[in-house]
Amino acid sequence: MKFKRNDKRKIRAAIEMTPLIDVVFLLLIFFMLSSTFVVQTSIPIETPQAEGAEKLEQKELAITLAYGEGGPDNGGPVYVNETEIKDWAELSRVLAEFNTRRPDGLVLIRPDARIPTGRTVRVFGIVNTAGIRQYGIAAEPPRPEE
Repeated sequence: MKFKRNDKRKIRAAIEMTPLIDVVFLLLIFFMLSSTFVVQTSIPIETPQAEGAEKLEQKELAITLAYGEGGPDNGGPVYVNETEIKDWAELSRVLAEFNTRRPDGLVLIRPDARIPTGRTVRVFGIVNTAGIRQYGIAAEPPRPEE
């Protein structure tokens, strides 16, 4: 007896790519949007605490005053974004160049909580002398007491 084979009903496995592409696209959008909200720097400092501190959404230039040895006056390193500044004249030059490129640009000053106030005031003076009118100081809201 001979049975007839029907090859037309053979089931073939296939992976549907459309749902996979949709999921990957949604994940890509999620990570792109969530990464824009993270404002971090590779220079570790202890940010001072202040009442009424608000989140700054955008900044064009960040001046970081770190604690330790070195820097323009041996009171700690000074960074503009990620570049270390060797003396105060160099900081003035960088800020003047920034002001000519972006006259309405925002400068964020990030002092370590352990540095003397005089260094922060000196940086404010240099920023003001460079002609920059929009600047702020980084601070964190106070932690709740336990």
